[in-house]
Amino acid sequence: MIHCLMRRSTVVARHVSLQIYGTCFYRLTTKLANTLTANKEEKCAPLNTNDIITTTVTQSHAIPTITATVAKAMPLLEAVNPEITEDFEISASKIVSLDHVDKAPLPFEDIPGPMILKLWEKYWKYVPLLGTQLFCSLLISRFTQGRLFWNRNITPIKYLFDEYGCIVRINGPFMNDIIMIHRPEHIAEVLKQESKSAIRSGIDILQHYHLNHRKCRSAGAFSLQSSEWLEVKEKIDRPLHETISNYIGELNSVCGELVKRIRNIRNRQDEVPANFHQELTVWGLECFYVVMFNRHLGFLDSTSKSMSEITKVINALITAHTYMARCETGFQVWRFFETPFARKLFAACDILDEIIGKYIRQAQNKLQASSLTKQVESINEKKNLSLLEKMIIQSIHLNDIATLLMDMIILGVQAVINCEAFLLYFLARNPRIQKRLYDEITSVLLKTDQTTLTKESLKNMPYLKACIKESLRLRPAFPYLTRLLSSAISLHGYTIPKGTFIIMANQITSQREEHFEDPGKYQPERWLKQDEHEHNSYQEYSCLPFGHGVRSCLGKDMAEIQMMLLTAKLVREFTIEYDYADIQSRFLMINVPNKSLRFRFLDRN
Repeated sequence: MIHCLMRRSTVVARHVSLQIYGTCFYRLTTKLANTLTANKEEKCAPLNTNDIITTTVTQSHAIPTITATVAKAMPLLEAVNPEITEDFEISASKIVSLDHVDKAPLPFEDIPGPMILKLWEKYWKYVPLLGTQLFCSLLISRFTQGRLFWNRNITPIKYLFDEYGCIVRINGPFMNDIIMIHRPEHIAEVLKQESKSAIRSGIDILQHYHLNHRKCRSAGAFSLQSSEWLEVKEKIDRPLHETISNYIGELNSVCGELVKRIRNIRNRQDEVPANFHQELTVWGLECFYVVMFNRHLGFLDSTSKSMSEITKVINALITAHTYMARCETGFQVWRFFETPFARKLFAACDILDEIIGKYIRQAQNKLQASSLTKQVESINEKKNLSLLEKMIIQSIHLNDIATLLMDMIILGVQAVINCEAFLLYFLARNPRIQKRLYDEITSVLLKTDQTTLTKESLKNMPYLKACIKESLRLRPAFPYLTRLLSSAISLHGYTIPKGTFIIMANQITSQREEHFEDPGKYQPERWLKQDEHEHNSYQEYSCLPFGHGVRSCLGKDMAEIQMMLLTAKLVREFTIEYDYADIQSRFLMINVPNKSLRFRFLDRN
């Protein structure tokens, strides 16, 4: 057919026509192959040649725009009729420069992704929904032909990017499709368009516990959305910031207790036991009690009179974290009946809820007895009030306070202790960096003629802040950020419709070489302000360990202060070493170390 059409064409028209038909034939055969793969019984409908040429010429980057007329539509999939002799009349004057051609947005359906889900999409209505945080291990195993395992690290998600490109579409698990991205410019487009009512995914199993098991009035702070989230955030932000500043001395005292604990549990080689992660857990819980309840329970004191409550809290926290991850990353059968994993999680949460309720009642009775609720303005200036008491004064509903504290224990405490664990590991693996940090700490304390850390002394430790930020770049607590698009946006040339669920792999983003030289290396110096040129080259969205915007982490200040105090305390007292295999991360709703923290703590003096 092509030869028949080209007989009366000019030399220019002949060359261009061949390009058009070659491009059309390639696109047509590709589309036909995909169609036959999805449904072998489906037949392709005849295509109009005018439409094909128009689409091809508009989108092609290899040929100029051409105005072509077709006297008769030809079904290209039928047998070629040698009698057809309709000609194309092509004028060279119609050829224009590519600079004046507008690129048409690519359709959402063309975004690449695993084909297997496109085939399974029609079966989703027959199975329970997947967790809104990520995908179950069964599907990930299918994506990667069994070569990778879920819940170990971020490798499966990285595999999808390596296989399908920088934007990946997952069909079917939710009401709308899922788009996965990791380039900072794409993340910027998503976060810049969000409003104050930005929506992110929650923890489904915790939401189910609050609403269905405990019959609470809200799903918890982590799962609140829109105006409800803004209302809670506005009431908590200022009291939380003030409380952290007022309790630095108390938190520093807790860090000193961990130093004593380390000296007691070391063996003759100055090495702590393999369960040192649990020691960090009790440190995190003690800090939480100090800030929230203004109480030292004695988690780090084996002779404490409150050992019964201490044991209950520790066991409940570890159990809740373990089974929350198992319930959230698999098929959510617990939506229909209480599974063994859900039962264990709910039992652990009930214990935490009972203890939280006890302290809420105590704080409420204390405020009522002293008539402090009538003196709101003067109360906020007092430094002896716990955050719980300030939240009650802010008229936050007691039920909301309970769910908030529950989420902060299960998610917030776990996030801080695991981030601290990775920070100590990086310092132990880099003696030169640890030595420079020690010099900064001792120099600042010497200049201020102080023996204990204060808010002012911490402000004068930029290298300490850089060490923490670099650790969070490599091992953020949450390796993914999520959003539900409130409006349509364009990503990588594709139009992403409103209501699409976006997963942003920020841990992969923060290790891209175009923004971080030697991205796999631990180099705190890259964050120091004196290197302005290098620092300014980083995009704002290339490292987001605490999220972004209105949905950023509520406990950011608390986490940073706790990590700064403990790290400075430990580095000042000990030389930290680690002589075993490299510690990587595995994902259990939060990044956690995949090996025991068998550190050596050698006394400096």
